[in-house]
Amino acid sequence: MLLGVIGLAIFSLILLARVEEKPLPPVAPPAQKPSIDYAKTVLLEVEAFLSALNIDASKIQRDLDPEPARYTIQGEFPASELVAGLQERLTQIPGDYSVRLREANSLTVEKSRQTKIVIHFILPTSAVPDGPLMAIIMDDLGRSTRTADLLVLMPQQVTFSILPGEPYAVQVAELAHAAGREVLLHAPMEPQEFPDVNPGQDALFVKYDDTEIRRRFDQLLASIPYVSGTNNHMGSRFTEDVRALAPVMASLQEKGLFFIDSLTTGRSRVSEVANQYGVPTMKRDVFLDNVAEVEAIIREIRRLEGKARSNGMAIGICHPYPETLEALKRELPGLTARGITIVPISVLLQKQSLAQGS
Repeated sequence: MLLGVIGLAIFSLILLARVEEKPLPPVAPPAQKPSIDYAKTVLLEVEAFLSALNIDASKIQRDLDPEPARYTIQGEFPASELVAGLQERLTQIPGDYSVRLREANSLTVEKSRQTKIVIHFILPTSAVPDGPLMAIIMDDLGRSTRTADLLVLMPQQVTFSILPGEPYAVQVAELAHAAGREVLLHAPMEPQEFPDVNPGQDALFVKYDDTEIRRRFDQLLASIPYVSGTNNHMGSRFTEDVRALAPVMASLQEKGLFFIDSLTTGRSRVSEVANQYGVPTMKRDVFLDNVAEVEAIIREIRRLEGKARSNGMAIGICHPYPETLEALKRELPGLTARGITIVPISVLLQKQSLAQGS
Protein backbone atom coordinates (compact mmCIF):
# COMPACT_ATOMS: atom_id res chain seq x y z
CA MET A 1 0.00 0.00 0.00
CA LEU A 2 2.78 2.38 0.95
CA LEU A 3 4.67 1.58 -2.26
CA GLY A 4 1.54 2.39 -4.28
CA VAL A 5 1.17 5.79 -2.67
CA ILE A 6 4.85 6.58 -3.27
CA GLY A 7 4.58 5.51 -6.91
CA LEU A 8 1.52 7.67 -7.44
CA ALA A 9 3.31 10.69 -5.95
CA ILE A 10 6.35 10.15 -8.20
CA PHE A 11 4.11 9.82 -11.28
CA SER A 12 2.32 13.05 -10.31
CA LEU A 13 5.60 14.92 -9.95
CA ILE A 14 6.80 13.70 -13.38
CA LEU A 15 3.51 14.73 -14.98
CA LEU A 16 3.65 18.16 -13.32
CA ALA A 17 7.23 18.71 -14.54
CA ARG A 18 6.19 17.91 -18.11
CA VAL A 19 3.33 20.37 -17.86
CA GLU A 20 5.68 23.09 -16.61
CA GLU A 21 8.12 22.36 -19.46
CA LYS A 22 5.39 22.96 -22.05
CA PRO A 23 6.21 26.35 -23.67
CA LEU A 24 3.71 29.11 -23.22
CA PRO A 25 2.09 30.51 -26.37
CA PRO A 26 3.83 33.68 -27.62
CA VAL A 27 2.37 36.97 -26.41
CA ALA A 28 1.44 39.29 -29.25
CA PRO A 29 3.02 42.77 -28.93
CA PRO A 30 0.56 45.57 -28.26
CA ALA A 31 -0.82 47.07 -31.42
CA GLN A 32 0.85 50.39 -32.24
CA LYS A 33 -1.37 53.27 -33.15
CA PRO A 34 -0.38 54.88 -36.43
CA SER A 35 1.44 58.17 -35.84
CA ILE A 36 -0.41 61.30 -36.91
CA ASP A 37 1.45 64.03 -38.76
CA TYR A 38 -0.10 67.09 -37.16
CA ALA A 39 2.16 69.39 -39.18
CA LYS A 40 0.28 68.30 -42.29
CA THR A 41 -3.00 68.93 -40.51
CA VAL A 42 -1.83 72.46 -39.69
CA LEU A 43 -0.85 73.07 -43.32
CA LEU A 44 -4.30 71.92 -44.42
CA GLU A 45 -5.88 74.42 -42.02
CA VAL A 46 -3.67 77.20 -43.40
CA GLU A 47 -4.64 76.27 -46.95
CA ALA A 48 -8.32 76.31 -45.96
CA PHE A 49 -7.79 79.74 -44.40
CA LEU A 50 -6.22 81.05 -47.61
CA SER A 51 -9.03 79.55 -49.67
CA ALA A 52 -11.55 81.48 -47.56
CA LEU A 53 -9.81 84.74 -48.53
CA ASN A 54 -10.93 84.29 -52.18
CA ILE A 55 -7.52 85.37 -53.48
CA ASP A 56 -6.46 84.38 -56.99
CA ALA A 57 -4.12 81.37 -56.82
CA SER A 58 -1.50 83.23 -58.85
CA LYS A 59 -1.22 85.77 -56.00
CA ILE A 60 -0.09 83.13 -53.48
CA GLN A 61 3.56 82.07 -53.35
CA ARG A 62 4.45 79.00 -51.30
CA ASP A 63 7.90 78.20 -49.96
CA LEU A 64 7.26 75.19 -47.75
CA ASP A 65 10.64 73.46 -47.63
CA PRO A 66 12.59 75.69 -45.21
CA GLU A 67 11.88 76.06 -41.51
CA PRO A 68 9.76 78.06 -41.02
CA ALA A 69 7.61 77.54 -44.10
CA ARG A 70 6.52 80.76 -45.79
CA TYR A 71 3.48 81.97 -47.69
CA THR A 72 3.63 85.32 -49.50
CA ILE A 73 0.23 86.67 -50.55
CA GLN A 74 -0.41 89.70 -52.71
CA GLY A 75 -3.56 91.01 -51.16
CA GLU A 76 -5.23 92.79 -48.30
CA PHE A 77 -4.65 91.62 -44.74
CA PRO A 78 -7.53 89.32 -43.69
CA ALA A 79 -10.42 90.37 -41.49
CA SER A 80 -10.03 89.70 -37.77
CA GLU A 81 -12.86 87.15 -37.71
CA LEU A 82 -11.06 84.99 -40.30
CA VAL A 83 -7.87 85.08 -38.24
CA ALA A 84 -9.89 84.22 -35.11
CA GLY A 85 -11.41 81.27 -36.94
CA LEU A 86 -7.97 79.94 -37.88
CA GLN A 87 -6.85 80.35 -34.27
CA GLU A 88 -9.84 78.40 -33.00
CA ARG A 89 -9.19 75.51 -35.38
CA LEU A 90 -5.49 75.39 -34.55
CA THR A 91 -6.19 75.14 -30.81
CA GLN A 92 -8.05 71.90 -31.51
CA ILE A 93 -4.92 70.29 -32.99
CA PRO A 94 -2.62 68.59 -30.45
CA GLY A 95 0.76 70.29 -30.07
CA ASP A 96 0.00 73.75 -28.64
CA TYR A 97 -0.49 75.46 -32.00
CA SER A 98 -1.51 79.11 -32.26
CA VAL A 99 -1.57 82.02 -34.70
CA ARG A 100 -0.64 85.61 -33.97
CA LEU A 101 0.21 88.91 -35.59
CA ARG A 102 3.97 89.31 -35.32
CA GLU A 103 4.72 92.18 -37.66
CA ALA A 104 2.64 94.53 -39.73
CA ASN A 105 0.84 92.50 -42.42
CA SER A 106 2.28 89.16 -41.24
CA LEU A 107 0.81 86.21 -39.33
CA THR A 108 2.84 83.44 -37.75
CA VAL A 109 1.66 79.93 -36.95
CA GLU A 110 3.53 78.73 -33.89
CA LYS A 111 3.99 75.46 -32.03
CA SER A 112 4.82 76.00 -28.37
CA ARG A 113 5.91 79.59 -29.25
CA GLN A 114 8.26 78.37 -32.01
CA THR A 115 7.46 79.81 -35.45
CA LYS A 116 6.54 77.10 -37.95
CA ILE A 117 4.79 79.08 -40.71
CA VAL A 118 4.98 82.74 -41.75
CA ILE A 119 2.05 84.18 -43.74
CA HIS A 120 3.04 87.57 -45.16
CA PHE A 121 0.62 89.84 -47.00
CA ILE A 122 1.89 92.37 -49.54
CA LEU A 123 -0.64 95.16 -49.80
CA PRO A 124 -1.64 96.43 -53.23
CA THR A 125 0.59 99.24 -54.40
CA SER A 126 -0.90 102.62 -53.63
CA ALA A 127 -0.21 105.80 -55.56
CA VAL A 128 2.94 107.61 -54.45
CA PRO A 129 2.21 111.31 -53.86
CA ASP A 130 3.62 113.75 -56.38
CA GLY A 131 6.27 116.26 -55.43
CA PRO A 132 9.03 116.08 -52.79
CA LEU A 133 8.46 113.61 -49.98
CA MET A 134 9.80 113.66 -46.43
CA ALA A 135 9.74 111.03 -43.69
CA ILE A 136 10.35 111.91 -40.05
CA ILE A 137 11.22 109.12 -37.62
CA MET A 138 10.75 109.71 -33.91
CA ASP A 139 13.24 107.43 -32.12
CA ASP A 140 13.38 106.19 -28.52
CA LEU A 141 9.63 105.84 -27.98
CA GLY A 142 8.15 103.52 -25.37
CA ARG A 143 9.31 105.09 -22.13
CA SER A 144 5.92 106.80 -21.70
CA THR A 145 2.75 107.36 -23.70
CA ARG A 146 2.85 111.17 -23.51
CA THR A 147 4.86 111.73 -26.70
CA ALA A 148 2.79 109.13 -28.56
CA ASP A 149 -0.42 110.89 -27.54
CA LEU A 150 0.92 114.19 -28.86
CA LEU A 151 2.19 112.70 -32.12
CA VAL A 152 -1.09 111.03 -33.04
CA LEU A 153 -2.82 114.39 -32.63
CA MET A 154 -0.64 115.80 -35.42
CA PRO A 155 -2.14 115.26 -38.89
CA GLN A 156 1.33 114.64 -40.35
CA GLN A 157 2.51 111.02 -40.65
CA VAL A 158 5.44 110.93 -38.22
CA THR A 159 6.89 107.39 -38.04
CA PHE A 160 7.16 105.77 -34.58
CA SER A 161 10.43 103.96 -33.75
CA ILE A 162 10.02 102.07 -30.48
CA LEU A 163 12.73 100.80 -28.15
CA PRO A 164 12.03 97.21 -27.06
CA GLY A 165 11.93 96.49 -23.36
CA GLU A 166 10.62 99.90 -22.40
CA PRO A 167 7.61 99.85 -20.02
CA TYR A 168 5.14 101.30 -22.55
CA ALA A 169 6.63 99.88 -25.76
CA VAL A 170 3.69 97.65 -26.67
CA GLN A 171 1.12 100.26 -25.67
CA VAL A 172 2.79 102.92 -27.82
CA ALA A 173 2.87 100.53 -30.79
CA GLU A 174 -0.84 99.88 -30.35
CA LEU A 175 -1.57 103.61 -30.14
CA ALA A 176 0.44 104.28 -33.29
CA HIS A 177 -1.17 101.45 -35.23
CA ALA A 178 -4.67 102.53 -34.22
CA ALA A 179 -3.88 106.03 -35.49
CA GLY A 180 -2.55 104.74 -38.81
CA ARG A 181 1.08 105.55 -38.06
CA GLU A 182 3.94 103.33 -39.20
CA VAL A 183 5.85 101.45 -36.50
CA LEU A 184 9.55 100.55 -36.49
CA LEU A 185 11.62 98.47 -34.13
CA HIS A 186 14.40 100.71 -32.79
CA ALA A 187 16.90 97.86 -32.52
CA PRO A 188 19.68 98.43 -29.94
CA MET A 189 23.12 97.67 -31.37
CA GLU A 190 26.69 97.93 -30.14
CA PRO A 191 28.31 101.39 -30.39
CA GLN A 192 32.03 102.09 -30.77
CA GLU A 193 32.05 103.58 -27.27
CA PHE A 194 30.85 100.41 -25.52
CA PRO A 195 31.04 99.79 -22.55
CA ASP A 196 31.17 103.50 -21.68
CA VAL A 197 28.01 103.87 -23.76
CA ASN A 198 25.71 100.91 -23.15
CA PRO A 199 22.88 100.04 -25.56
CA GLY A 200 21.35 97.61 -23.04
CA GLN A 201 21.50 93.93 -22.16
CA ASP A 202 19.19 92.92 -25.01
CA ALA A 203 21.32 94.66 -27.66
CA LEU A 204 23.11 93.04 -30.58
CA PHE A 205 26.89 92.76 -30.18
CA VAL A 206 29.51 91.69 -32.72
CA LYS A 207 30.95 89.16 -30.23
CA TYR A 208 27.89 86.93 -30.68
CA ASP A 209 27.84 84.20 -33.30
CA ASP A 210 25.28 84.23 -36.11
CA THR A 211 22.82 82.01 -34.29
CA GLU A 212 22.79 84.19 -31.18
CA ILE A 213 22.44 87.40 -33.18
CA ARG A 214 19.52 85.93 -35.10
CA ARG A 215 17.88 84.68 -31.89
CA ARG A 216 18.23 88.03 -30.18
CA PHE A 217 17.02 90.01 -33.19
CA ASP A 218 13.98 87.79 -33.70
CA GLN A 219 13.20 88.18 -30.02
CA LEU A 220 13.40 91.98 -30.35
CA LEU A 221 11.08 91.92 -33.35
CA ALA A 222 8.60 89.70 -31.56
CA SER A 223 8.43 92.11 -28.61
CA ILE A 224 6.89 94.98 -30.62
CA PRO A 225 3.62 94.47 -32.53
CA TYR A 226 2.82 96.00 -35.93
CA VAL A 227 6.39 96.71 -37.03
CA SER A 228 7.03 97.31 -40.73
CA GLY A 229 10.80 97.50 -40.41
CA THR A 230 13.66 98.49 -38.16
CA ASN A 231 16.27 101.18 -37.64
CA ASN A 232 19.31 101.02 -35.41
CA HIS A 233 19.63 102.48 -31.92
CA MET A 234 23.31 103.41 -31.54
CA GLY A 235 25.10 100.66 -33.51
CA SER A 236 28.18 102.52 -34.80
CA ARG A 237 30.25 99.36 -34.15
CA PHE A 238 27.66 96.78 -35.15
CA THR A 239 26.64 98.37 -38.46
CA GLU A 240 30.27 98.36 -39.64
CA ASP A 241 30.43 94.56 -39.34
CA VAL A 242 29.28 92.65 -42.44
CA ARG A 243 29.29 89.28 -40.70
CA ALA A 244 27.18 90.51 -37.78
CA LEU A 245 24.66 92.25 -40.05
CA ALA A 246 24.03 89.12 -42.14
CA PRO A 247 21.70 87.27 -39.71
CA VAL A 248 19.77 90.51 -39.13
CA MET A 249 19.18 90.91 -42.86
CA ALA A 250 18.31 87.22 -43.23
CA SER A 251 15.57 87.67 -40.62
CA LEU A 252 14.22 90.82 -42.28
CA GLN A 253 14.23 89.16 -45.71
CA GLU A 254 12.28 86.20 -44.35
CA LYS A 255 9.66 88.48 -42.80
CA GLY A 256 9.35 90.98 -45.64
CA LEU A 257 10.59 93.90 -43.51
CA PHE A 258 12.99 96.78 -44.24
CA PHE A 259 16.02 98.39 -42.57
CA ILE A 260 16.53 102.14 -42.25
CA ASP A 261 20.14 102.98 -41.47
CA SER A 262 20.31 105.65 -38.77
CA LEU A 263 23.86 106.20 -40.06
CA THR A 264 25.60 106.50 -36.72
CA THR A 265 28.93 105.85 -38.48
CA GLY A 266 30.34 106.95 -41.82
CA ARG A 267 31.63 103.40 -42.36
CA SER A 268 28.24 101.70 -42.19
CA ARG A 269 27.85 98.51 -44.28
CA VAL A 270 24.06 98.34 -43.93
CA SER A 271 23.24 99.15 -47.56
CA GLU A 272 25.76 96.61 -48.85
CA VAL A 273 24.47 93.71 -46.75
CA ALA A 274 20.80 94.66 -47.16
CA ASN A 275 21.21 94.61 -50.94
CA GLN A 276 22.81 91.17 -50.78
CA TYR A 277 19.70 89.84 -49.03
CA GLY A 278 17.17 91.83 -51.06
CA VAL A 279 16.07 93.83 -48.02
CA PRO A 280 14.65 97.29 -48.84
CA THR A 281 16.83 99.95 -47.25
CA MET A 282 17.44 103.69 -47.06
CA LYS A 283 19.58 105.87 -44.82
CA ARG A 284 18.98 108.87 -42.62
CA ASP A 285 19.70 112.25 -44.18
CA VAL A 286 19.54 114.59 -41.16
CA PHE A 287 19.49 114.23 -37.38
CA LEU A 288 17.06 117.00 -36.50
CA ASP A 289 17.79 117.54 -32.82
CA ASN A 290 21.48 117.03 -32.13
CA VAL A 291 21.10 120.48 -30.59
CA ALA A 292 17.97 120.31 -28.42
CA GLU A 293 16.83 123.89 -28.99
CA VAL A 294 13.63 124.79 -30.82
CA GLU A 295 15.16 127.24 -33.30
CA ALA A 296 18.09 124.93 -34.03
CA ILE A 297 15.70 122.05 -34.71
CA ILE A 298 13.60 124.23 -37.03
CA ARG A 299 16.75 125.05 -39.00
CA GLU A 300 17.49 121.32 -39.38
CA ILE A 301 13.91 120.62 -40.50
CA ARG A 302 14.37 123.26 -43.21
CA ARG A 303 17.69 121.71 -44.19
CA LEU A 304 15.87 118.38 -44.54
CA GLU A 305 13.28 120.16 -46.70
CA GLY A 306 16.07 121.30 -49.00
CA LYS A 307 17.33 117.73 -49.39
CA ALA A 308 13.80 116.53 -50.16
CA ARG A 309 13.48 119.16 -52.89
CA SER A 310 16.89 118.29 -54.34
CA ASN A 311 16.59 114.51 -54.21
CA GLY A 312 12.83 114.01 -54.35
CA MET A 313 12.74 112.56 -50.84
CA ALA A 314 14.61 112.70 -47.53
CA ILE A 315 14.59 111.11 -44.06
CA GLY A 316 14.98 112.97 -40.77
CA ILE A 317 15.41 111.35 -37.37
CA CYS A 318 14.55 113.02 -34.08
CA HIS A 319 13.89 112.20 -30.43
CA PRO A 320 11.06 112.79 -27.94
CA TYR A 321 12.44 116.00 -26.45
CA PRO A 322 9.99 118.77 -25.53
CA GLU A 323 11.94 121.10 -27.84
CA THR A 324 11.58 118.66 -30.73
CA LEU A 325 7.84 118.35 -30.27
CA GLU A 326 7.50 122.12 -30.16
CA ALA A 327 9.58 122.52 -33.33
CA LEU A 328 7.52 119.90 -35.18
CA LYS A 329 4.30 121.53 -34.05
CA ARG A 330 5.47 124.87 -35.41
CA GLU A 331 7.13 123.74 -38.64
CA LEU A 332 5.24 120.77 -40.07
CA PRO A 333 2.09 122.68 -41.13
CA GLY A 334 4.28 125.09 -43.10
CA LEU A 335 5.99 122.21 -44.91
CA THR A 336 2.64 120.96 -46.10
CA ALA A 337 1.69 124.45 -47.27
CA ARG A 338 4.99 124.65 -49.23
CA GLY A 339 4.25 121.43 -51.12
CA ILE A 340 6.24 118.92 -49.03
CA THR A 341 4.32 115.72 -48.26
CA ILE A 342 5.23 113.93 -45.03
CA VAL A 343 4.78 110.20 -45.53
CA PRO A 344 5.54 106.90 -43.78
CA ILE A 345 8.94 105.38 -44.50
CA SER A 346 7.36 102.60 -46.57
CA VAL A 347 6.13 105.19 -49.09
CA LEU A 348 9.69 106.44 -49.61
CA LEU A 349 10.82 102.85 -50.16
CA GLN A 350 8.01 102.39 -52.66
CA LYS A 351 9.08 105.53 -54.55
CA GLN A 352 12.68 104.31 -54.49
CA SER A 353 11.63 100.93 -55.87
CA LEU A 354 9.63 102.53 -58.67
CA ALA A 355 12.59 104.74 -59.57
CA GLN A 356 14.98 101.78 -59.64
CA GLY A 357 12.58 99.79 -61.81
CA SER A 358 12.16 102.53 -64.38
